[in-house]
Amino acid sequence: MNTLISHIINPADVKAYALAGVLIALVVCLLALVIARILRNPFRYPYFELDFDVSGKRNVHIDNLVDEWLCTPGTWNQALDHHRQVEAWKKSSAAKAEGSLGPLAKRRRRQLAETIDDEREFCFITVRDQTRYHQRNYQRTPYKVSVPDRKLDVDLAWLQERRDALSAIGFETTLRKYYAKNQRRLMTPALRQQIAERDNYTCQICGKYMPDGVGLHIDHIVPVSKGGKTVPSNLQVLCSKCNGSKSNR
Repeated sequence: MNTLISHIINPADVKAYALAGVLIALVVCLLALVIARILRNPFRYPYFELDFDVSGKRNVHIDNLVDEWLCTPGTWNQALDHHRQVEAWKKSSAAKAEGSLGPLAKRRRRQLAETIDDEREFCFITVRDQTRYHQRNYQRTPYKVSVPDRKLDVDLAWLQERRDALSAIGFETTLRKYYAKNQRRLMTPALRQQIAERDNYTCQICGKYMPDGVGLHIDHIVPVSKGGKTVPSNLQVLCSKCNGSKSNR
């Protein structure tokens, strides 16, 4: 009986069939990979991404950081350059979609339309350093990683509107600070030093020179009580005597 079965099912044939099955499976897998590669979306939208390190800071407003970035010379050209790159990418991607063969062109056009994300072209992200540890041989070694905190996605029109508003106030401060109710809180030591150096430590009324800073006051030209802002153009160096006589006039 066994001899009869061995004649009917040849072991060599079984091995051949098994090998053929493996080869067929490999071919099917390769074809599936090729088809998946052809059908997948080849387009990647070129976002503009900018990180702000806010480690150790509290009450951070991301729109305030964006305003500071817009007030920095040269940054607007960066935004415009990136927008031109996006437009060039859309043009070349459209040509690539139209150049696809047969029904694939329709799929590529749909994939491109789904990929274009102009409303979130500019991505601003706050990041914070966090301390983590490596554990080895019962010893912990600290290391830091930057972890995303908040994100603001905007289009070019939003940035343009924001920049126009900053331009109207001379790019001297952020919009949040400009319209803050408590302007006196914005008088930082760094701003005081900036105005003192700008005015050469000299009273702008009587001309008294105060290089040691004694008796030197930083005055709001238009008083805060009358709507004056804490911005460099509305600040000046005065001596204590002139500042006292000026009062809130």
